[in-house]
Amino acid sequence: MSPLKKIFSIKKNSEPEAVRPQEDNLKKIKLTFFESGYGSSKQAEGNHMVFKACLQDVYMDYKGKCREDERLQKSLKEPYVQERSKYEIELKKRKTARVILEETIGKLEEKIQRFKSEIADVKHNPEKYVEDVDKKPKAQFYLGLIVLIPITFYLLVFYISASYSAFFKTFDPDDEISAAIFDANALSKAIADGWLEGVFVATIPFAFMGLGYLIHMFQKHKNWLSYVKIGTLFVVTFIFDAILAYQIEKKIYDFDKTLNSPPFDVGIAFTSPEFWGIIFAGFVVYIIWGLVFDFIMKEYDNFDKIKSFIRSKREDIENARQEISKLISKINPIKEEISGIEGKINDLQRTIDGFIFSNKHYLTYHAEYVKGWFLAIADNFDSLKRRDELLAKCREEERKHLEEHEIADESYEGRLYKLIN
Repeated sequence: MSPLKKIFSIKKNSEPEAVRPQEDNLKKIKLTFFESGYGSSKQAEGNHMVFKACLQDVYMDYKGKCREDERLQKSLKEPYVQERSKYEIELKKRKTARVILEETIGKLEEKIQRFKSEIADVKHNPEKYVEDVDKKPKAQFYLGLIVLIPITFYLLVFYISASYSAFFKTFDPDDEISAAIFDANALSKAIADGWLEGVFVATIPFAFMGLGYLIHMFQKHKNWLSYVKIGTLFVVTFIFDAILAYQIEKKIYDFDKTLNSPPFDVGIAFTSPEFWGIIFAGFVVYIIWGLVFDFIMKEYDNFDKIKSFIRSKREDIENARQEISKLISKINPIKEEISGIEGKINDLQRTIDGFIFSNKHYLTYHAEYVKGWFLAIADNFDSLKRRDELLAKCREEERKHLEEHEIADESYEGRLYKLIN
């Protein structure tokens, strides 16, 4: 074993470190370095080239022992181990956040697929998704509409003609009974008589249709008050039709009466077939129109329920997509943070797997070795010139040595030798 290696093996020949005071042990090591430097300098007569080689030898031997000193390495690496632990905790938090966001995105994507499936299926199985809906509301709606349109035209023609005949028409002796009720030119004649007469005759049918619409709306509320309102509307409609029939029948009666004919009254009207014919030509068809209208409105409600269901699901899909976009905008920075943290952890792990050269410890022993070397020069050379020359050259070699190994700063704890994968 070389003298330098014996220096670093001094612990093996001394008391166990657990028993020996640390300061005493450090003093012994320093003294041994001092003695080694003194002896080597005396033997080499202070030669600066030998000094350079000795410094390199001391450095390499210390470097090897520093690598093998598990306790020292553990102490030097402790800050890096703690820093790695902090990053690992942060990494776990980021990964947990990413998993939660990814699971949320996955659930939203599943919802979107389910909504799309429901939109496709509701057209074939509407009762599965919408309460109180018929399987084929669209077909029944159009069939009802086909029936309603001609009945609506009939009511328009009937009430325009009947209202004109009842309130404005003057009967001609050549007119037949049917012409008294159905006048093909009733609207144009009413307009010719005045714009108020025209507006009145033209809007009378819509009043009846409005009553039909109210009946449909009242039927949506299944309570006694709604039924009272519906009954009242039917009575009002019947009375209005009776008034039209009475006025028309009165004009016909007055036109055909003789001197012996009694005055026209309600009794005569109720016994007249034409009176009841006019009522049923209007009121009965009006009831049929109301029933058909109510039917197609219900079918439209069914159809509209399906459309509303589809519309709501499409809104849900759009909302889910917007939420996914927001989550993706949150998850991307987290992924970048995870990548950065993993890089830092890998870098710290390479440091932990490598070793740390302790500049601070080395400089302590280095200083003692140099002190011994320089003292030997001072003690063994009487010539001041020669002594100063050797000291200057040795100081220059020491400076180069420290700069070469980047260990001139004693406050710098250590240099990292990372494990290269």
